Amino acid sequence: MSRFLTALDSGVLVADGGMGSTLHQLSERSFRAPDEVNLEQPDLVLAVHLRFLQAGARLIETNTFGANRARLDRIGRAGDVASLNARAVKLAREARDIAGVDAFVGGSIGPSGLRVDRSDEQAVHLRDIFAEQAAALEDRGVDTFVLETFTSAWELARAVEGVRRTSSLPILAQMALPAADEWGEPEDDALDPTVLRLVEALAALDADVIGLNCSVGPGQILPAFKHLASIAPGRRLAVQPNSGLPRREGGRYLYPSADPAYWGQFAKDAVAAGARLVGGCCGTTPEQINAVAQAIRGLGPTTAVTAQPPAVARAVAPTTTAKTGRLAERLASGEFVVSVQVDPPKSTQVEVVLDAVRAFRDSGHVHCVDVNSNPMARLHMDALWLSARIEAEGMETIAHYTPRDASLMGIQGNLLGAWQAGVRNVLVITGDPSVVRGEPGAGDVYQTDSIGMVRSLRQLNEGRDTFGNTIGDPPAFTLGVAVNPNHEDLDFEVERFKRKLDAGAQFAMTQVFFEWDCWERFLEKLGGTCPIPTLAAVWPLTSHRLALRLHHEVPGILVPDSVLGRLEAAGAGARDEGFAMARQMLAGARERVQGVYVIAPFKQPVAALELFKG
Repeated sequence: MSRFLTALDSGVLVADGGMGSTLHQLSERSFRAPDEVNLEQPDLVLAVHLRFLQAGARLIETNTFGANRARLDRIGRAGDVASLNARAVKLAREARDIAGVDAFVGGSIGPSGLRVDRSDEQAVHLRDIFAEQAAALEDRGVDTFVLETFTSAWELARAVEGVRRTSSLPILAQMALPAADEWGEPEDDALDPTVLRLVEALAALDADVIGLNCSVGPGQILPAFKHLASIAPGRRLAVQPNSGLPRREGGRYLYPSADPAYWGQFAKDAVAAGARLVGGCCGTTPEQINAVAQAIRGLGPTTAVTAQPPAVARAVAPTTTAKTGRLAERLASGEFVVSVQVDPPKSTQVEVVLDAVRAFRDSGHVHCVDVNSNPMARLHMDALWLSARIEAEGMETIAHYTPRDASLMGIQGNLLGAWQAGVRNVLVITGDPSVVRGEPGAGDVYQTDSIGMVRSLRQLNEGRDTFGNTIGDPPAFTLGVAVNPNHEDLDFEVERFKRKLDAGAQFAMTQVFFEWDCWERFLEKLGGTCPIPTLAAVWPLTSHRLALRLHHEVPGILVPDSVLGRLEAAGAGARDEGFAMARQMLAGARERVQGVYVIAPFKQPVAALELFKG
């Protein structure tokens, strides 16, 4: 048996973190693909390996995630498979020698980047692609292969077959899972049916080590990992999550920097669940890997947690033709506005959402609902269509809309149809980047950003499309934009907000925050007051663990220590404490802004009405 597998059988290994994201962070110049950096900036790759080795990693992965023939062909380097992979292995081995530690070098192999059609012809082609890369990696002396961030179990199986054809070295095979689109309770043992299918396919795979990587942050990947452990007893297991969900800013994809202590606790939980190898993926820093190493020092392999299989998560009426909606009138009159945020369903069934909307409408407390657009960049029913359906129930909507999912022409066409169907208000957001085959933004459109989209919609209101062509009978959308008073670079956020104002924003909705100090700082930077009406987010947190996940894994959300402390101290009464704090936020909003939008508890939209009791 190989030395690598022997090490896993006798202890728990620490893997490295995000190579690509760290390269982007450290590089002073841009590059087309991380794999090219092996040749163009080799010292940078060496430096990243050294940082992770010094942090405590004992498995470092070569900078070859995309160094297969199909991916390299995109940048005109399909003939450089051997040289790029060889150089990457040399750099990893050199780093190990310089660091003077006993570490393993894993040959990183990512998906082909091809659209999977599951044909016999493609199966042959994929085996050839992966065999070629594996041969190049083994020639230079890797200790194991790390097949990672596969989203297709079928393609991963072909990758294993291709590697086996050319090498007898151990194979670590890892899948990436789709991000959960609803931030519910970590204790909820329901897993999405797609996640269940992927985990079960992974458990059946013929590899020496199986695991989950990339995907999401530690808090979201752990339930799926525990399920993998429960259905694959006795298997060697690995887990390497991202540091959280990426956000798009300035044309780059940035990841949250979670507290290293949070990663330390995750590592302990992962080992308790059965992990033999723990590390990180996109966005994970040497500091976080060091926390993992410190947390699991001295821990040995444990028996996988035995758990019950997770439960499987479970005609439009004529519309108004009025030129403006009631929201614009309420904002213009200074009325305090209350909205509740709803997520569209992931199917064709809308009755659960509509039942909640009717409850909001009949309560007398809610003026409108804002409708998410493919939250967490995962497929849901179209936000514009659902908004039109809700309008038919007599409840005004604010439809979220992002340039991520359609071209400028498609955006304008969709919005013209939405206007005809009764939608009058649009919140323009950049939107979370989708993650396809482990690549943030790989399938996204983004012909413009939120600022450019506001400008385009203002132009549409004026009777011209994006290209200057005159249109007949234009809409008159009330245009909203997002603002984050908790942004780590407040000057940047203020400048960006001013550009949104110049583009034509008419109202704003804030990112989530839990204390008013950040809003006061933002206003001070802005000049003392906000020139457009603002709706602040109010989120009744229902547990301490949920608050931790939001703080550490969701870009743009910071949960203050005071809030975390109150929820932790409340223990079993955390839900009541969370609603009490949300009522305080609501009361403060009436003195500071012109409205709120309430983020309802997970799978319980009607529970938002509890804020208005007592």
